[in-house]
Amino acid sequence: MITLGLAAVVDHLLAGGSGTVTPDDLPSPDEFRKKMAHVDQEFADARRYLSALCAEDNQALGALIVEIHRSGRAMNVLAAMAVQALDFAHLSADRLGGDVQKWLDESVMAQDTAETERDQTELGGEG
Repeated sequence: MITLGLAAVVDHLLAGGSGTVTPDDLPSPDEFRKKMAHVDQEFADARRYLSALCAEDNQALGALIVEIHRSGRAMNVLAAMAVQALDFAHLSADRLGGDVQKWLDESVMAQDTAETERDQTELGGEG
């Protein structure tokens, strides 16, 4: 069994397959090059999105969101953005205390706590 890269796994799972495939399931070299070009585009779009977001360029951000949505690649771009975010987290691991997974787990708890506090405030409870 061969474990595929992110884009291939996403494609395979969306087609109803499992996370691993046999060599017979792999694309031809030409098809692989074609898919890699799409992956490169999705990573480039993810970087453009993050760049516009950091620059607070709402006009560019809106135009890019429309472009990605119309192309039907929103989930692939989202997956590329997640990979980039994880890469950034690993690059910043020293600043985060060296344990990216712990930081991610604590972030989820912080979000849950914020949601609980917001719900209590909306219901008139203490928050």
